[in-house]
This record gives sequence, C-alpha cells and structure tokens, in this order.
Amino acid sequence: MIRTAAALVVLATLLVACAQESGPPDPPDPLPTHPAQLAPLSVDDSFPRFHPDVLASAGYPDHRHVYGYPGYQPPVADDGATYGIHSLARGTQLLPREGLEIASGEVRYRHLHLRHGPEFEAVGVMPVVEVFDWAQREISELLGHEPADTLHLVNPVDLDEYRARTGHEFHRLYRRDGSTVIMEPAKVLFARGLALHAAFHAVATWELDGMLGDQELPRWFTEGLASYLAEDGVHFLSYVLMFRDDGPVILTPEATEVILSGAPDPDKEVDKLQYRTAGYSAFLMMWELVENRGGLSKIRRFLHRVRDGEAADEACDHVWGHDLAGLARELDPTTRPEPVGEAVQARQPGRPPAS
Repeated sequence: MIRTAAALVVLATLLVACAQESGPPDPPDPLPTHPAQLAPLSVDDSFPRFHPDVLASAGYPDHRHVYGYPGYQPPVADDGATYGIHSLARGTQLLPREGLEIASGEVRYRHLHLRHGPEFEAVGVMPVVEVFDWAQREISELLGHEPADTLHLVNPVDLDEYRARTGHEFHRLYRRDGSTVIMEPAKVLFARGLALHAAFHAVATWELDGMLGDQELPRWFTEGLASYLAEDGVHFLSYVLMFRDDGPVILTPEATEVILSGAPDPDKEVDKLQYRTAGYSAFLMMWELVENRGGLSKIRRFLHRVRDGEAADEACDHVWGHDLAGLARELDPTTRPEPVGEAVQARQPGRPPAS
C-alpha cells in the first residue's frame, strides 16, 4: 500500500511537471474578448495559463471589477463567512460580523485598522475595509503566508489632503510606510474603478515585507509581484498607450529599479511617465517569471526560503538558477515582445463582459 501511494505521488508530480512544461493551452473557440473572461489566478494553476491568441484578444486577466458586474455576490471563505463588497455593509445598513469594531473615526476588523475623518459615517467607509480584507484573504492564500500584524489604513478627505500627507499625485494610488497605508481617497479610488487594484497591491507589498523580515528584495520583484497579483496589466496598457508614439514604454531592469526605488520626480508629468512605464516593466518581468518560468509555486518556494532565513540571492539561485541580479537580466522585458503581442489598445474592464 505504501509503495502504491508513493507511486501515485510520483505520477501526480510528473503530470504537474508535464502540464507546466507543455506550453500554453490551445485557444478556445470563440476567443474571449474581455479581461474578466480569463481564469482567475489559483495556487494550483498550470503555467503558462493563456495562449497568446487569448491574451491578444482579451488582454491581461482582470477580475478586480467583478463587484460592479450584474449578479455579483460576495465570495465565501473556507469557514463559510462571506467577504468583499456587501459583506460588512449593504446600502445604509451595517451587517453584524464577529470581530468588527466600530468607534468614532475608526474601524477595526481582522488584520485591518481604518482611520477616517469624523465627517464620514462608518457605513460609508465600510467598502474600504471590505476591499482591503478581500485583498488580504486572497493574497495570504496565494503567497501561503498569514500576516502577524495589523495594516493601518488612513483615508484622507480629498486629493488635496492626500497630496499634502504623501507628496504623491493621483497616479500613485497610495503611500505605504511600514504597516501604515495612506490611500488615495476612497471616493476617488472607487470612482476610478481602482479600489480593489490598489488594495491588492498595497496588501501584497505589506505581506511581502512581513515575510522577508530584515531582508530586502529589489523593487522590480516586489512591485512586479504586487502588480501581477493585483492584475494591473490591463490598466498599464491603458496608462502607457498615450506614450507609445513618443518612444519605448518598456524599460530595462536597471532603469525600472532606479525609478521604483527613488523618490517621485517633482515634475508631475515626468513622474507619471516614469512611474507608469517602470510599473509596467516590473509587471512584465513578473509575468515572465510566473507564467513562463515555473509558476506561482516557485515564487512561494523562493519567498518561504527567504522567510525561513536563507539569503535572498542563495534562495533565488536554488529556485531559478541565478542570483537576483542574474534573474533580472534573464527577465529583461526589453528583450521580448509584450505578452499581448500587437494588441496594445486600451480596454475597459470596469464594464462587465457582454452577455
């Protein structure tokens, strides 16, 4: 019986390996035409997940607008609890939930502590808690790591307060210092359709910091992974579309690292160009690493080795055969076409797929 079980384990391992090395699946007929029609990311996925024709037709996957689509229902966790939009409040009604604590100007729930101005009712800011809780639950599942501390959220009254407190313009959706996130005002993020994207990105960088302890990874890795998990790719296509006629919008790893690790450029328009092209370049590096170089399991293996005390370069060499600098050279996005091919037009994932 033990030998049979062992043989089954070996067979399963070989099947997974074959699935991961067999190339992208054949394109369906008809091709999907909307980013939300692509399969959401799962720990158990085979990689690459998409045929090039699928990406050329639908763009990068984007499921961060689903709460605005007809028929949306809050997701359900393993313990049967709902989470996400409409899980803690619906309309003007607060929904009872164990662990939800509300006081004047603040809300606490699970790993989150939101502070907001007295001009807001608790029910009015509850969507902020809902999207960040949504992000935390799913990021923890994807990374295989549960945070041990609390993320402190600050929701400014308006963009003027956001600029004053962060030094950021609207194209930078939040500023995080350790476990404190000053977010672009929630009403702005939701109006722009970027609330869940921002939450996933901020939570991912926060959880990565918690996993890594005293070790630091290059910003192309952490920002790229955060954007990959936040499914920012479709929006990056739209962001850089306006710059394509003026020159390359994809940067080398060295240029990407300089921009993402530096302070914002004082010229707002220069900073917008640099930040968005560097963000897209980091996203492309991580897309290549996850989709074509071993999948999410290798990302988790690397992060867990670093979490357990191994030096980052040694862990990287163990998993991918390069130190981090060598891996960056391997992933240089200027050396390969964009995954979407020539289909670099803007898309509108905020609008639901056509029925």
